[in-house]
Amino acid sequence: MDNVEIVKTLVHHVRQSFLDVMENVDQDVADWLPPGEAHPIRMSNLHCLWAEDRFINVFLQEDPTIWSVIGLEEKTGLIPGRLPSAEWARSTPIDINQLREVYMPALFEGTDKYLDTLKADDLDKPVKSDVTNLNGLKAGEILIRFALHNANHVGEIASQKGTQGLQGYSF
Repeated sequence: MDNVEIVKTLVHHVRQSFLDVMENVDQDVADWLPPGEAHPIRMSNLHCLWAEDRFINVFLQEDPTIWSVIGLEEKTGLIPGRLPSAEWARSTPIDINQLREVYMPALFEGTDKYLDTLKADDLDKPVKSDVTNLNGLKAGEILIRFALHNANHVGEIASQKGTQGLQGYSF
């Protein structure tokens, strides 16, 4: 297996884990406010999708986010941003069905198209980013960081489901 296949497999498995953990999450489960400073599932859900959008579209392809291309800023009034504050994360309503039905299909289609064109040389391309610790990293490193980032948030979602008495992971 070459490096491109490794990266594609990693991104694929992170996405499958995300879809798996979100499988039986309805709006009530997504809106539940956990104790302390933890974010509700609705925010972790949006954050995972937004991270994919930023990492793949903005950092790697130097394109606008799918969020803005399909007009979700106008439809929802939300601009997810890089690092939302805890207050914003806990108080902002997010329609998870709209994320599932509108944002996810467009986002995943775009990511898949990008990954389908990925070549070994692309992994060594330096990336421009407004995020200091990502600027100048190679595209392969960005893809690995994206996958690790989202895997961490998938764990958070599973934990939040468990706190509500639901099964977090399907296994």
